[in-house]
Amino acid sequence: MTRARAAVVAASVVAVIVGVGIAVGLAAPEPSVWADGLALSSVCLLLGLGLLGFVDAEPSPSVIAAVATAWGSTSLVSAWLQVAQRAGVSAVDVGVGDFTVSLETGLPVVVSVVGALAVLVWAWWTPSDVYVVGAIAAVGILSTSVTGHAGQSAWIPIAVGAHALAAAWWVGTLGALVLTVRGRGGWARSLPAFSDRALPVVAVLTATGLIAAVGRIGLDADWWQAGYGRVLLAKIVLLAAVAAVARWHRSVWVAKARRHGADEMLSIRNAGIEIVLLSVVLGLAAALSVTG
Repeated sequence: MTRARAAVVAASVVAVIVGVGIAVGLAAPEPSVWADGLALSSVCLLLGLGLLGFVDAEPSPSVIAAVATAWGSTSLVSAWLQVAQRAGVSAVDVGVGDFTVSLETGLPVVVSVVGALAVLVWAWWTPSDVYVVGAIAAVGILSTSVTGHAGQSAWIPIAVGAHALAAAWWVGTLGALVLTVRGRGGWARSLPAFSDRALPVVAVLTATGLIAAVGRIGLDADWWQAGYGRVLLAKIVLLAAVAAVARWHRSVWVAKARRHGADEMLSIRNAGIEIVLLSVVLGLAAALSVTG
């Protein structure tokens, strides 16, 4: 089973890179987008781990620490690439002074790195209330999602933030279940609880996504001709496909799990399918945040 979980993690990382690669082919996002995609996937998983209590599961502090380390390190790489672009130099020529000045302008990396360090302190010192981890991850997601293009009006950040949190909970909780839940009994307990909560989350994801998209690109007939519009269209199509898979899983897999009829390998495989597809979406979403 450990090998199956590792395979899901590896496939998810590849899927994020594929999503970013699709976006690069459709538009011209900033060079930091590759690290942005990995940082986003890490903090989404951290959110899922921190909120596992809502689906009757308990994460391991060591897993949380590993994910927090990934979040903080990829955020630093992203920041380094952003600083290089702003300074007009290569990444290897970025100095500490350039990096410090750019951080003072409000890069979300400050929140991400401080948040990752706070989670590491939690895991090392007093791993008691895991919801603290979920709250820190939520702040990190919001700080990233509502900056840049999302901050161009007073109300778009609200829709974008809700959209980002809903998507993060979906993929992050599924990933956390794969890493945490054991045996038929565990999946029989946690998967139905996840499925019940997923319906309103997907509704919020859909509604806020439409609101944010209309607010960002308007209703012009040629919206898809711009790079942002093409990446957005790819994201919409893929999300629709994931929703179809999730609906099928709800009617077959979840029903089977309720009866203790889904073994652990089946549950890891089915969750992995959704996670990989959603990871491609995360790669596209990361690109949208740095695409003009």
